[in-house]
Amino acid sequence: MFSLVVLSFLVLAFSSEGIHPDLKIYFDLIDLNYNGKITSEELSVFFDRFYEEKPDTIVLSPPTLSPMTKAMLDKLIHRYNRNSTIDYLILSDLDRAFNELYSLQSDQVPNAIYEGLVPEQVHLSYTHNIHNQMFISFVTRGRPTSNLRPIIKYGNQGCIVTGNTTTYNISGWHYWIHYIFIDNLEPGMKYSYQLGFMESDNKTIPYIYSNEMWTFKTMPARTNLQREFVYIYGDMGTFMPMGIEVMKAIVSDFVNNIDEQPDYVVHVGDIAYGGTGSEIEIQPIWDLFMNQIAPIASQIPYMTATGNHEKYFNYTSYQTRFFMPSKTDPSSFEIDGNFYFTLETNLVQWIFISTEHNYTKDTSQRLFLENALKQYQQKWEFKQRPWLIVVGHRPMYTSDKGSNSGRLQDELEPLLVEYGVDLAVWGHQHCYERTTPVKFNNVTDHDHFSPDGKVYKHNATTADQTSPIHLTIGMAGALINETWLPQPAWSHVRYATFGFGKLYIHNETHLQFKTILLDPTVVDVEDGFMIIRQF
Repeated sequence: MFSLVVLSFLVLAFSSEGIHPDLKIYFDLIDLNYNGKITSEELSVFFDRFYEEKPDTIVLSPPTLSPMTKAMLDKLIHRYNRNSTIDYLILSDLDRAFNELYSLQSDQVPNAIYEGLVPEQVHLSYTHNIHNQMFISFVTRGRPTSNLRPIIKYGNQGCIVTGNTTTYNISGWHYWIHYIFIDNLEPGMKYSYQLGFMESDNKTIPYIYSNEMWTFKTMPARTNLQREFVYIYGDMGTFMPMGIEVMKAIVSDFVNNIDEQPDYVVHVGDIAYGGTGSEIEIQPIWDLFMNQIAPIASQIPYMTATGNHEKYFNYTSYQTRFFMPSKTDPSSFEIDGNFYFTLETNLVQWIFISTEHNYTKDTSQRLFLENALKQYQQKWEFKQRPWLIVVGHRPMYTSDKGSNSGRLQDELEPLLVEYGVDLAVWGHQHCYERTTPVKFNNVTDHDHFSPDGKVYKHNATTADQTSPIHLTIGMAGALINETWLPQPAWSHVRYATFGFGKLYIHNETHLQFKTILLDPTVVDVEDGFMIIRQF
């Protein structure tokens, strides 16, 4: 017997009072007086706990803010409450922002209740086989009975694949994560899909859910090389201060620039900011974040590096909620779950590393990195030349006073130089900074770098003839409180404001990058550049 119930819904949960329950918990974390109003002083305490990771203390009285800090926080409050005469936030101000995020792709206001087996936090990720496979996960607040398995139903033929269920226990979190591996897909094919649960008879489907946004697309075959577009950023967080506003800008870009829709996302660490300076991690913040990225992550793969803010409880939340290729389809050198892995697309050899784990000589991560770079070198020998991009969290180059890159440079920069890394992308510092072509703190390739810094054009015939360009791009929403050192010669552009990056890999010879800022007026010119390889 085949039983089918189809429910069409929008992916956002609300309580009986019409407010997302996770959002209420988040609001109460900030509202120290529990009077239903968030002030600039309360925001300051929240930022100290969740962004600066200062140990929790009992707040006996509101802190005294400097005039500059007070003005900055008041401006943030006015952005959310949209009233220049009111100096506090109420819960409906944040609720409105979530409604606006989801309404960017639908005319309906989300009003479904996340309960039982209704899917939320839908998240796609690549395996090592980007042409024929996809991995998908979602969360339910209810536990499926033992005779139910999660399923995805996709494509015109209604193909069905079953998956598995897991969970973890931190701070009483009791929801359920369902994950499904999809194989035998066609390259370059776009699929619509539904999510639900099937009984053990492999016939009866008592729960099936659909959403007009739920689609995914595999990478086209290598013989049909097409340009690749990528959203790339780090250090996002949820509402406070600007994570959801940056995500709204990303979704708006995705919806309105159809010809430039990215194929996938690269998030370079510091994801939800659910932990404080003590051993506390607030799981509803993770739930808020995963629902915040769902409008994008349910349509294109969302690939992640790990940052220092994922460290709580031995990275359990990050390790369980995300499914990178090193976890779902590990190579012999990818032995530590989501922490380091390669992703080979048609035009890019990505190498994701963890700056939070040991990368010194003879460690498992160092052996992984050396092996990945040697494999890339072999492609040169066979006249193959994808772009080589390394991704990690803490930056190798930054002129932000709050960072020390010495150990990372000492240990890993010789490898990046030797094997011809084209681009290295980092986060951690809540700012944007781009270097010139650089080796060992020295500006290189003057003759190939245009005077305006917009084009790096070279004709290298061996890997070590090129010089990496480094990007620090931790500007996707986390608190900005940076102090610049005097600008080094290798620091070509830097600014501290909110936004995200967009990478255009046009072909094997042309790679382009640009920033997209929430407020372009705060800088003279938004940054952008191109690398051209002549070979």
